[in-house]
Order: sequence, then structure tokens, then C-alpha cells
Amino acid sequence: MRRRLAVAAVLCLLAGPVGAADAWSLGARGGVVVTDQNFDADGEVWALTLGRSFGPQYALEVELSADELDFGIDYGLKHRAIGINHLTINRGPLWDPYFLIGIGLIEFDAPPGNPVRDGRDFMFNLGIGGQWELVAPERVLLRADLRLRYDRNDTGQPGQNGFGDGVLTLGLTVPLDR
Repeated sequence: MRRRLAVAAVLCLLAGPVGAADAWSLGARGGVVVTDQNFDADGEVWALTLGRSFGPQYALEVELSADELDFGIDYGLKHRAIGINHLTINRGPLWDPYFLIGIGLIEFDAPPGNPVRDGRDFMFNLGIGGQWELVAPERVLLRADLRLRYDRNDTGQPGQNGFGDGVLTLGLTVPLDR
């Protein structure tokens, strides 16, 4: 299933004609995951992206991410995910805010002693963010992203209750075609 999703993601990125406004990019972000209404940073998340813009307003990206939720007690719940995100970008003179929607596959590994040690399920991302130019002209961009990551994992352990997790990340994007 993972392999099929990865192949579909690459085909989506490669599909369609490439115009003058189309560009490829690589990105890396790090941040925190919030799993409950206490708004505590329950763990760290890291993400790598390969993206392609389609004109000035739309972009698609394949995202690989991993996190480890420790809940402040060294719990050790780990997630790995692959997803396809669609970004609708509102280009501006000072920054480029965007709306993100995505789907993917998420896997988890629970710490020893849990009745369900691992599993996988589909996930859904909904978020907002923005990019700011750090090195002109658009050589390096600062990217901030806030999203709700929803998956159907419901194992009864902390962080696996079938509800959404808040994911806040900050990182860099490097356009490859500039």
C-alpha cells in the first residue's frame, strides 16, 4: 500500500505540462505535535517535502514525516507518514500565505507493554501556512505551517484516540528551478 501511494504521488507531480511559472522545490521542517486540548508540546515532528508548483497559485508536494510523542514522560510513541498535499497559494508582495489539504498513510510503533504494538491507517491534513523570502530572489524561503492531522488510529493509548493532532512546523524551502 505504501509503495502504491508513493508511486501515485510521484505520478501526480510529474503529470501535466511544465510552463514558465512551474517550479520544483525541496523543503525540510521541524516542529511540535499537540495531541490534546492542553496545548502542550507532546512530541517533535520532522518533515521533508518535494514539491512542484503549477502556475503562481497551486502546488503539489509529496511529504515524508516522522514524529515521536513522549508526553513529557519519555513515552516513545512513533509515527511515520507519507502524504500528498495540495496548496492553494495567495501570492503577496511580502509573503505567500497558503491553504493546505492532503491525504496520506500513517504508521505507528507503540512502546513495549501496549496491547497494540503497531499499525497503519489513512490520514487527512488540513492547514494554513506561509512562506517568506529569506534569500532574494526566491532562492531560500522560510516556511511556517499549522495543520490538523487526522487519522483513524484508535488503540486506546495516549496519542492514538482517533482524533486530530495539531502540528506546528517551521523550516526552509529551496526552489530548484530558479
